[in-house]
Amino acid sequence: MKQLSRFKALKVIHDTKGKIFAAKFIKKDGSTRKMVARIGVSKNLQGEENGAKAKNNLVTVYDMAKGGYRMINLKTLLTLKASGEIYEVV
Repeated sequence: MKQLSRFKALKVIHDTKGKIFAAKFIKKDGSTRKMVARIGVSKNLQGEENGAKAKNNLVTVYDMAKGGYRMINLKTLLTLKASGEIYEVV
């Protein structure tokens, strides 16, 4: 398992260019969550702003299992699997 910084994790997510990836992170309530997601999905998109800005370390993704939009906090990201590689985020 390769190690990856949080800044580079964002780059890896964006480099998927809409392909499916997996992430494991700690939710706001303290529990751990595994998610299979994609970026760049515009289906059922409503509204303008969603609060995901670079300064608050949030990435908006489309959760494939739940069929809706979710946010991943890069500060609590534990592992990332993208493009056939598994990364431990440090």
